[in-house]
Amino acid sequence: MKHWALPLVVIAAVIWTSSITPAGAQTEATPAPAAPKTLLQALQGGAAPASADDDRIDPDRPHFPEAATTVGLGRAVLEGGYTFSQKAGEQLSHSYPEALIRVGAFADWFELRVGQNLMSEQRTIGGLTQTSGGFQDLYLGAKIALTQQNGIIPTAALIPQMTVPTGSSDQTAHRVLAGLNADFSWDIVKDRFGIELLLANNQIRDELGGIQYQVATGLTGVFQASKQLELFAEWDAYYVSGGLAPTTPQHYAVGGLVYFITPNLAVDARAGVGLNHRSNDVLAGVGFAIRR
Repeated sequence: MKHWALPLVVIAAVIWTSSITPAGAQTEATPAPAAPKTLLQALQGGAAPASADDDRIDPDRPHFPEAATTVGLGRAVLEGGYTFSQKAGEQLSHSYPEALIRVGAFADWFELRVGQNLMSEQRTIGGLTQTSGGFQDLYLGAKIALTQQNGIIPTAALIPQMTVPTGSSDQTAHRVLAGLNADFSWDIVKDRFGIELLLANNQIRDELGGIQYQVATGLTGVFQASKQLELFAEWDAYYVSGGLAPTTPQHYAVGGLVYFITPNLAVDARAGVGLNHRSNDVLAGVGFAIRR
């Protein structure tokens, strides 16, 4: 099977599955009783309190921390976008379509995740410029919503994930790479200001084809300028060990916006700068998220 065929088959299967109404699901005319939104509520036998935020899509992008919520049972979200990054005289890359499908399955607090991306890169080493590109390895994962905010206890979620070696020869790691992300969020001033935190531990393919262990952190401040417009600023950091590429940490300052056209459709834009020598000089991107 061609390297691009398996990702397309898996994504098509997830879309088809997400279109099936769960057995016994109630129609809009007969609202379903409140169900647990987190694993903790399910274990305690409780139900989620009503929240106006449930009426609006909560995308993973464009913040570095993913959403600490799941999409909900029987719902699906498609996210995508484009990112440009450059380090003068050394590296230039284009990343697209950054496709991520999130599907609520089994319970409101659980979602399945499938992602696919294509990378085009130019690298200059010793005065020689090399160009590479193609599909990256297929991303598979799940998200488990653990808690809702209660005082200083944050809304929290875990994302066990992996990539499988389906990518092009220039991009594949030739092996399964596993990881675990932990996402947290706090509403500091309700409907006005919040904080998000990511702690990520993953195996990655470095730019020279080696396998590195990466610890990444993201700290984001989220400002609700209006009901439809969200502004954010964040600090992102990457720490790696092993592999073939240099292991110097990378640090970035990133800012951007999310505009909610409807409760089920959002568009975003972001831009950032590297904060140390190892980082790329600039990055910029745009994207969208749509919910059914």
